[in-house]
Order: sequence, then C-alpha cells, then structure tokens
Amino acid sequence: MAMAAAASALLLLLLMLGPAASTSAAAPYDPPTVPELMDRFGLPRALLPETARRYLLHNDGTFELFLDDGCVVEAGGYRVGYDIKLSGTVSHGAVAGLEGVRVRVLFAWLPITGVEVAGGEVTVHIGPITKSFPVVGFKSSPRCIAGLAAAAAVDASLPLVE
Repeated sequence: MAMAAAASALLLLLLMLGPAASTSAAAPYDPPTVPELMDRFGLPRALLPETARRYLLHNDGTFELFLDDGCVVEAGGYRVGYDIKLSGTVSHGAVAGLEGVRVRVLFAWLPITGVEVAGGEVTVHIGPITKSFPVVGFKSSPRCIAGLAAAAAVDASLPLVE
C-alpha cells in the first residue's frame, strides 16, 4: 500500500511538473526566409530568383545561399546565371565578394562580384566595371528560364561570330 501511495504521489508530481516543464522549454527557432532576410539587409528581393530558399548566415556577415538548381534569368535585357551555391559577405545595402553569379555580356559570362543599393539605384560590380539600374526595376524575383547547365550547353554550341 505504501508503494502504491508513493507511486501515486510521484505520478501526481510528474503530472504537475509536466506542463510547467513544457512551457519553460524554448520555442523552436524560426529563421527568416530568404526574401525576409533581403528586406532586413535593405536589398531588393528581385536580386535573387524564386528558387533561393536556404542559407547559412554567419555573425561576420559571410553567407552561403542555396538555390534548388542552377538558374538563368532575363533581367533588364541581360542574362544572369546563378550557380546552385552563392557566397559572399552581406551588410546593409551591399553584398561584397560575391561568388556564384554571372552576367552574359556579348559572348562571355562575366562574374558579378558585388552589389550595392543606395540612392534609389542598384549598382552591380562586374570586376572593375560597374553598372547602375533604378531600384524600381527590381520589384519581383525573376523566374528561371533555363537551368544553368542547359544555358551553358546552348552557349557552347553558339558560333563565336553572329
């Protein structure tokens, strides 16, 4: 009988502690989505295609961003290619040391190395060259028109002179 009373008391104690323990547990971390993160850094969402969904962001601003697949988009009369993985350093209104993004200029794919947003303009760095566009042109994320591998295969089959 004493054992049954002790077991009942222990069960009652566990039942009373159960709700208290569960309410004191930390809620699961719900990180911001890629578009929400772009907003927090003052960058237009349209800098990335819709397939950008996962990322790692470190305290020093370095990041790795992952797309579902490689992607080519048409943006402002240019073809822009995105690898499956992008990386660089992000700060408010800027991305530096960007890797994994290229723009097609004439017959060559040139790396986009950085982006800055200020004064109503988006400035894209293509090595030592910069090109600015009005920020209003970056309203919605572009859709992929082709996978990057498919676009590279098409480019490889094109003649060097048109």
